[in-house]
Amino acid sequence: MPVTLINDSTTVQLALPKSQASAEIRLFGATVTSWKAAGGSERLFLSSKAALDGSAAIRGGIPIVFPVFGSPKDHADAPELINKLGKHGFARDHDWALSTHVISVDEEDKASVTLELRTDDKPEIKAVWPFHTVLQYTVTLLPHSLRCEFKVNYVDGEGEMPFQALLHNYLLVPDSTKASVQGLNGMYYIDKVRGAEEFQLDTDNFTFDAQSIDRVHVGKHKGTPAGELPRDVKLVYNASLLQDPLGRMGKGVEVTRSKELKDTVLWNCAEEGNKSIGDLEEDGWKKYVCVEPGSVHGFETLPKGSKWVAEQTLTAW
Repeated sequence: MPVTLINDSTTVQLALPKSQASAEIRLFGATVTSWKAAGGSERLFLSSKAALDGSAAIRGGIPIVFPVFGSPKDHADAPELINKLGKHGFARDHDWALSTHVISVDEEDKASVTLELRTDDKPEIKAVWPFHTVLQYTVTLLPHSLRCEFKVNYVDGEGEMPFQALLHNYLLVPDSTKASVQGLNGMYYIDKVRGAEEFQLDTDNFTFDAQSIDRVHVGKHKGTPAGELPRDVKLVYNASLLQDPLGRMGKGVEVTRSKELKDTVLWNCAEEGNKSIGDLEEDGWKKYVCVEPGSVHGFETLPKGSKWVAEQTLTAW
């Protein structure tokens, strides 16, 4: 069956036998932990030291960041209630459930499932989040791509609901020091490694070069007051014949997104940062590049009774 439960019903597996594409989504955090495109080559990094028992957010895959990106204290414009939240919010470290409102798709060349998190069902979330919110996350597997739709439904509460959202893609690479990112040329970015200084990217082939990288490329900046249209971003492996002698990995992954995900975060901790991350395997920094579409520069606001829907598509090429 293309849609099945595995790992003692803690994981949803999507599979397309004809193309050998597959994906696995943990109910904990609704985190996609595996995506294999046609041919069966893994495209996501999952640390061998990642907690998969629900004791901590999962290091790798595609964690969901909501309703705050990073630490609340990183945002001078954060509303007071946001300061009660932990790093990256609560979506990634709570159990989700299979949605009874959205029918799973189970076809030869497409499979999808929807997971749901209701904040009013979680006393620990209600204690810090005064808005009755229903989150829905639909993951759709196609032979060469993975589509992730994130829906925020503000059901009830007092006043407008502030939030940020981001899909934290850990993309597997043969060697992060050789990998490059294309499509962000000319965008302004906040460099968190350099004290949150602002710069403008002046290359369309940015290479990580073993440096610690933590940048928020801003979709709407004072230098571009009309706002940037969402960029299609390509991660290029630049793999050598030794790293991929049979060419099975392909050339890279393209990240496209809806207009709601206007910002793009690039992150790699590099060798020194790897030492301070307990659930990142030794030399794990060489195996991933994070390309993360989101809305994290400023806060979105949603009136009661409204929905916010955003989507990304990862395409292997």
